[in-house]
Amino acid sequence: MNRAELYLSFAAIFHRPHQDVAEHLEELVDLWREEIPESTAYAAEIGDFCRKYPGVKERLDVLWEHYIPLFEAGAIEAIPYASVHFQGQVLGQEAEEVRKFYLSCGYDIGIDKGELPDHLAVELEFLALLAREQKTKELAEFGKKHLRPFLKKLLPLIYKSNRMVYSSAAKILELWQSNLDRKGD
Repeated sequence: MNRAELYLSFAAIFHRPHQDVAEHLEELVDLWREEIPESTAYAAEIGDFCRKYPGVKERLDVLWEHYIPLFEAGAIEAIPYASVHFQGQVLGQEAEEVRKFYLSCGYDIGIDKGELPDHLAVELEFLALLAREQKTKELAEFGKKHLRPFLKKLLPLIYKSNRMVYSSAAKILELWQSNLDRKGD
């Protein structure tokens, strides 16, 4: 299994929608079906979405239509920042602890570039880097200390939202992380 590729695939979905994801959504579905066999039903839901919206622009528009109320505006359904779930505020203590963990592994994140360290997609990208560099100790530590507790709070909110693509992707990510927990990874 290519763990780095899986982390990157989930990071791509949970970042703000962009053309690359809209163009390659079927490839993500294929990867998840192959690497996470229990995901078949949820991957099929995303496959249905792809068939319903075959054009990249239309697909991207629909992704935005679901992403904004889910993660960004109005009565946000699932705030994608860990600090909000643990301290009730953006850039809380959890964000600082995550940032320090990045630094301890030799990475820095520029908040000035609009990236906050405890955003779901940023954490997933970080884990992809660790997996790619085979930093298994750091990967396990970050997963246990930061990512998994965050996912336990966030993924049910995303899944419950019933938002196209996102709720299915959240369930697939949850299945994969459960598999890793069972294996002791």
